[in-house]
Amino acid sequence: MIRCTTMFRRVITVKSRVSRIFALLVVIGLAFTMVPQALAASAKPKEVRIGLLFPTSGGFSLLGTDQMKGAEMVLKWANSNGGINGVPIKIVYGDSASNAAAGATAAQRMIDNDKVNIIIGSYSSGIAQAVMPVAQRNNVILWEVGAVSPTVNSQGYSNFLRTVGVSKTYAAADYDFVTKFLAKKLGKKATDLKIAIANNDGAFAASVGDAVKDLFVAKGMNIVAKEVYPATSTDLTPLVLKLKAAAPDVLFLTPDAPDSLLFWQTAKTQDFNVSALVGSSGIGGAGFVAKFGNAGVEGVYDVEAPALASMNTSGLKSRVADLTAQWVKDFALAMGHPCAVHCGDGIGGTYTLVTDVLPRALRVSNSFSASAIVSAASKTLIQDGGTPQGFGVQFTGTNSSTVGENIKAKSVIMQWQGGALKVVWPAALATSTPSAPMKTWAQR
Repeated sequence: MIRCTTMFRRVITVKSRVSRIFALLVVIGLAFTMVPQALAASAKPKEVRIGLLFPTSGGFSLLGTDQMKGAEMVLKWANSNGGINGVPIKIVYGDSASNAAAGATAAQRMIDNDKVNIIIGSYSSGIAQAVMPVAQRNNVILWEVGAVSPTVNSQGYSNFLRTVGVSKTYAAADYDFVTKFLAKKLGKKATDLKIAIANNDGAFAASVGDAVKDLFVAKGMNIVAKEVYPATSTDLTPLVLKLKAAAPDVLFLTPDAPDSLLFWQTAKTQDFNVSALVGSSGIGGAGFVAKFGNAGVEGVYDVEAPALASMNTSGLKSRVADLTAQWVKDFALAMGHPCAVHCGDGIGGTYTLVTDVLPRALRVSNSFSASAIVSAASKTLIQDGGTPQGFGVQFTGTNSSTVGENIKAKSVIMQWQGGALKVVWPAALATSTPSAPMKTWAQR
């Protein structure tokens, strides 16, 4: 009986040892199974795919191509310097064809076929507004470097990040310039100036025109005309005659590229003269001076983000200033005209993406997912002088009423002088002093 009990205990002991050995082998096996998974999880992404979606054909193509070229130069520079902390950038190209529906289709194609992580765009507010829901639905970032209408992200989509200012930024620059310089130069009190505002009915132009009106009315300025015309107009004679009858001292005009040329030609034909015209968009483009010549555009103002080729870069950090100078030179060689506003938008916005936001996303999250990029952008704090455009970058968060906006963005006043668009206001970024009043058509 004792011998049987002893044998039974030995059997139990052996079984226990076998069980423990088996359990240990299972644990070791699981560990070896999990090691490759852990290594895969910690490995860097093989690449980050960035789509450039701009209007490179159609009515917006001249300025849209400039903006695309600026962004492209910075992406290629980043790749030649190790990509994003060793991760290469795959550049994908798309054409929105100056049309909102075409832009949305091109965005979906980039996402489906090219698996982009980020879309950089869009030049046009109307196009950006169509692309944004596509990006959000597919969990892709829209990194907006050009469109300024607040309606682009009126839905508060979390995957939206914009580096340039919005229409209120334009209005603030206009008001500052009028009250601190222009009124005195024209020999009047600011509130005695007769102000006219005209814009087409597109998303960009309407938002700027309304922002100027709202601010100037709130400040007690004398608005003598507020006109809106179809962006597709082929005859602006009725508009120009209305403005001529109002006899403003200052006209704030917000067109797109095609109608900027049509407006100025009609103003010449109808001999419509103002002491100061502050335009935007096509008013600051190379096509404007090409069509009307140096004398034809002399003295015309443009309010936008600064034109890099004519901006005072002494306030930039030395590395940023050196890079900006090289990109401005490279752009002029490649495109045959100076790097003005829209080229600068592409350069400035993309610079922030590749030098600040994406490196942080990789370092913190080891990922270029939309959530990683949004999280990284929430930590961005670049002071003035830290970007090629001179202004800083700090994005509003997803709990803000305006998601993804750069609250440090600024607009400047530029003026056509001697065939070049020069920054004239504020003084910190100016390369020339503003002049007023403009010459009449008879004096040109």
